[in-house]
Amino acid sequence: MDCSITIYLMRHARTKSNIEHRYLGWADEDILPNQNLPVVNKKCKVVFGSDLKRCEQTAKSYFPNATYYGDIGFRESNFGEFEGKTYDDLKECPLYRKWIDNPNHIAPPAGETLIEVTNRCIDAFRRLPKNLREYPLILHGGTIRALLVRLSPEPSNFWDWHVSHDELFKLQWDTSEAFKEGKRCTLLSVVPITESMNM
Repeated sequence: MDCSITIYLMRHARTKSNIEHRYLGWADEDILPNQNLPVVNKKCKVVFGSDLKRCEQTAKSYFPNATYYGDIGFRESNFGEFEGKTYDDLKECPLYRKWIDNPNHIAPPAGETLIEVTNRCIDAFRRLPKNLREYPLILHGGTIRALLVRLSPEPSNFWDWHVSHDELFKLQWDTSEAFKEGKRCTLLSVVPITESMNM
């Protein structure tokens, strides 16, 4: 008998660059201390996500007894020369304006387009093992948006989604076959990340 599949997409905890509204992509920044992150599930055995330490650190807080599997394919957008900069730092830069106006097809210098990011994230998603029923993923805001564009029940755009640090996206497929075939999920909900969630 086939079974349903559930994916939980969670953004990593806040970092200094997040608080300062800086572009934080492939830089390997720690999460801020003293955020009082909840223990989401003590029984969870495996968690997947980005190979950057802010995701692994968050996973250790949310799922203290789980083994973490990081994949470079789940990294945030590569912001290239815009990494670490703020909007105010870049607003007068013509290359920045071109990227903002057409991020799907124009990349920051030495960075990636949104199409490249989305394809990379979907490739990583397809590398997940196919023998589980539930998959907690600790990711980045851009990574989550990229996956939602391809996996949400209805077609959407990258900027249609707001991704906070305190909520998770729960995606469900009716059958493992639909999940393995890369079809869009059947159900999607957004819920707060809380202590001892029913996962």
